[in-house]
Amino acid sequence: MKLYLTGDPCTQERHCYYVEGNNVSFIVDCGFQRRYPGDEVPHLTDSQIRSASYLFLSHSHENQSGALPYLYANGFTGRVVLTTETARQMSFPMDDPLILEALNVPYEPFFLPGGLEVIWGRSGHCSGSVWLRFEEKGHSIFFSGDFYRSARVHACDPIVGQTADLAVLDCDYGLEAGNSRDDQVASLTSVVSDALSDGRPILLPVPKFGRGIGILTYLCESFPHTDIFADTHFITELGHLDASAFWVRLDFQDTLDAVYVRSIPEDFIALGIYFLSDPQVDSPSSLQLAQRIMACGGRVIFTGTVEPNSRASLMLHSGQAELIRYSVHCTQADMLKIAAQNRFRKIIAYNSDYAPELPFYEF
Repeated sequence: MKLYLTGDPCTQERHCYYVEGNNVSFIVDCGFQRRYPGDEVPHLTDSQIRSASYLFLSHSHENQSGALPYLYANGFTGRVVLTTETARQMSFPMDDPLILEALNVPYEPFFLPGGLEVIWGRSGHCSGSVWLRFEEKGHSIFFSGDFYRSARVHACDPIVGQTADLAVLDCDYGLEAGNSRDDQVASLTSVVSDALSDGRPILLPVPKFGRGIGILTYLCESFPHTDIFADTHFITELGHLDASAFWVRLDFQDTLDAVYVRSIPEDFIALGIYFLSDPQVDSPSSLQLAQRIMACGGRVIFTGTVEPNSRASLMLHSGQAELIRYSVHCTQADMLKIAAQNRFRKIIAYNSDYAPELPFYEF
């Protein structure tokens, strides 16, 4: 088998991997990076796109799935393989996808035509996110996806006892020393507490799926008498967790039931914490909300990656906002813990000492 790194390669900006097997070839993720005009899509060849029997999506975030229309437009005729939740979250149609939960449960192998064995598990990154292991004719490869074992809300199936000739592991935070989750939450709640005490509202731009729900639970615990506001999408997704309990940790289902979130008022800004489902503040309405909150002396806090050339980046570097990390990815130290609990002959871990040195690997 051969692995071709056709994303950036192997960075959080644009994930995409082409695996060439003896009988079957497939793609894992197909990220899109809107911040790089003219270079938004993976560097797959036309032959690779047309020859792929399957496209496996680890989750729905744009840097994993956003180039799917490009693949269809350039000859992809294979089957998309993904979870029910990832399929629901996708913003464009798919041709007859295969649903992982219908094929087997976590940790149990199943076979696809062409002799490809697949094992999957929940990765904890967001509802529907998974890690994947593939084997064909005795050769195996493992993809962690955006794995995070310390997820606050989303269920995670530990990566333990897996074997593979080659493993592509999440290491988006790379060589950052990284604070513990307790330290991160303490930093965030301290800033929020100071702002609220001064009568300043807080705006938290978060991804449409994933990180925001975990932050919400911590802030509800720390500030039980503070009003929480959110946009329509955030409130809808919060309510949907009841219908997708498989993706929620059992010990947090009751906690989420007790959370109350108000719609963002259109004509005034009240003191409270505001969640916005637009992590880079892309849309005009998001910018308008940010400006309304800042006009009231409010603070804007980013908790994840701020993309280059984005409005979020401009706000951060102009001093209008600040970054307080809330982890949903691995550092190199986290990645090495995963490596120690499994048997991987070779590891590729982007943004780390184990970053890829070649455009493709044979195993």
